[in-house]
Amino acid sequence: MKSVFIIAGLATAAFALGAVPGQAGPVAYEDILNAEDNTSEWLSYSRTYHGHRYVPLTQINPTNVHRLQPVWIFPTGGENRGLEATPLVHEGVIYMSADESRVFAIDARTGVKLWSYDPEVNEEAERVYCCGSNNRGVALLDDKVFVGTMDARLVALDKDTGEVVWDTPVIDWQEGYSITGAPLAVKDMVLTGVAGGEFGIRGFVKAYDAETGEERWTAYVIPGPGEPGNETWPGDTWQHGGGSTWTTGAFDPELNLVYWQVGNAGPWNCQVRKGDNQWTAGTVALNADSGEIEWGFQYTPWDCWDYDSVSTPVLADVQINGNEVKTLLHHDKNGFFYVLDRTNGKFVYGAPIVPGINWAKGLDPATGRPIVNEEMIAESGGPEIAPIIPSLEGAIDWQPLAYNPDTGIIYFMSNTWAMGYKFWEEDKFEKPTQGEWYLGADYQQYVRPDIPVGAFVAWDVPNKKELWRLTNDQPFWAGALVTESGLVFTGDNHGYAMALDAHTGTPLWRFRTGSPIAGSPVTYELDGVQYVLFPSGMGGDLTFYYTEPKAGNLIAFALDGGPARLPVGQANLEVIPGSLPMVG
Repeated sequence: MKSVFIIAGLATAAFALGAVPGQAGPVAYEDILNAEDNTSEWLSYSRTYHGHRYVPLTQINPTNVHRLQPVWIFPTGGENRGLEATPLVHEGVIYMSADESRVFAIDARTGVKLWSYDPEVNEEAERVYCCGSNNRGVALLDDKVFVGTMDARLVALDKDTGEVVWDTPVIDWQEGYSITGAPLAVKDMVLTGVAGGEFGIRGFVKAYDAETGEERWTAYVIPGPGEPGNETWPGDTWQHGGGSTWTTGAFDPELNLVYWQVGNAGPWNCQVRKGDNQWTAGTVALNADSGEIEWGFQYTPWDCWDYDSVSTPVLADVQINGNEVKTLLHHDKNGFFYVLDRTNGKFVYGAPIVPGINWAKGLDPATGRPIVNEEMIAESGGPEIAPIIPSLEGAIDWQPLAYNPDTGIIYFMSNTWAMGYKFWEEDKFEKPTQGEWYLGADYQQYVRPDIPVGAFVAWDVPNKKELWRLTNDQPFWAGALVTESGLVFTGDNHGYAMALDAHTGTPLWRFRTGSPIAGSPVTYELDGVQYVLFPSGMGGDLTFYYTEPKAGNLIAFALDGGPARLPVGQANLEVIPGSLPMVG
């Protein structure tokens, strides 16, 4: 005989739990400025303006991290399900974006949805998606949440309700533009870049009034006629030169400079735009009040390999050769790690990270300019050039680095693969008129049989040396997080969320989430409990090469599964004897 139990009141219980967090207070600019020691929140894309992704928490440490267990799982649903965002946390509420530029507010303790927002992106805009419908995060300022959309709008939402406060078109998506990066809130403004480097755009960063959505300034990263650097573009090639700004910048309040990374030059066939093509494949420093470019540095002048320079820069004051230098740290898609003086853009030092780099023979020790191997540059209508190392997927792509300011060690993914590149004849492709593909090239990516494709690296910045390297038979495609306790968190394409010993690289904990990790982990402490959040879900570029499940889940971990709680709805469970006939 089998008994039948009736479960009552689940919906009521879920609603009650979802309503627990009251309306959170506003996020002031000063809160973001002073976020360094705020361990209960994660208020901006990189946690702090300098981009360290370092948290001074020690409850989870190398001796007990093996006890991490899931506390809750939040599914984002949707058609694409790729999660590449960094979740934000404010007063017990998580704010996170997902594919199709959707936004969720989630109870940070229970994982219960508080509200969600769908921008209802124009379906026709899919034709200008380079690499899937990705969104890498939101921004918080005052009482609003800000998100960029795949059809090139910037939207402000009420952070307590998800209602639209304002919705501003940044530019016409039909010209090849979209927005995939997290906005950056600075002072009383919200800044955004744009994607579209493969569609003949001209990249820029725009600043908007956070209260009204009115435009404050626009900074084009490709100089026009009469502007310094325009001479590095032949003819009118600057008009469609790419230079997408599709990730998130960093900010130095003392210098009043915003640092933004710039993507590849367009078209991929570099033979039609001979010259340095400023400021593509580089970094620009912008005056925060005016948007004026104070300085620029190119990692790959005359980019002939689609070497976007887009991972968010790290700002750190570092002792180098006995002197403290205000540095900007950057690991580039081209396979080199760079240290710049962030006050003026001068090259400090660089080092090869990817084994077997062959597009360049090295870097000029004084200027950092690459010593290009001309044998690795294709000719229009000529044969495929292969193998070029690294490939256009790069050592790193958009994924954020993590830096421990106490040790001077920086942590980042650095994959190793090769490619073949073939340029079309120049009369076989035309300049885009309505955001069509503007490549003029074909490529093929190769996995190198002699070297594992995946690598995660620890680099000692002051001492200019690699400390350790963790390899993997599949690429790492996630951001990094480091804590005071000596742990580094990241994820891999097998779907493992993982914790590494920050000093040795030894894996201390792994949890298979069911889908590759392509987002960035964060950690916070509430009610005396330290949580680690992992977005899990494949999206974007990796779907071109791998067929693992896409999933789309945000997973919270804590020691031993966190504080003991009754399961949702248990308080309303009721057994009613004899209410239904017995079966069996």
